[in-house]
Amino acid sequence: MNKLLILCISVSLLSACSVTRKYDLTGFTIAGNIVSYQGIPMAQLEGVELALDNNKLVREMTFSLMANVDMSKVTNLIAFLHEKHPDYEIEVEVDMEKVKDLK
Repeated sequence: MNKLLILCISVSLLSACSVTRKYDLTGFTIAGNIVSYQGIPMAQLEGVELALDNNKLVREMTFSLMANVDMSKVTNLIAFLHEKHPDYEIEVEVDMEKVKDLK
């Protein structure tokens, strides 16, 4: 039973690590309230929220995407921001006009 528990924990940790490794965080920088990718502005910090959710304090940072953003980099953007601010939930607002696939 003890070996089975160790095996389950090991598999969980390995799968968790493999998920975070698929994000490429290179090329992202933060200057003030602007996040850039390879020197091109990508998102702007719009607000920081504090809320009580199920008797737990939740902190959230909300970013809005800027014009002409490469939508394939948004997941990496969220991973980058979460790495920089691990105590915050990260939210990225997407203007529907910028996402042609969702129309």
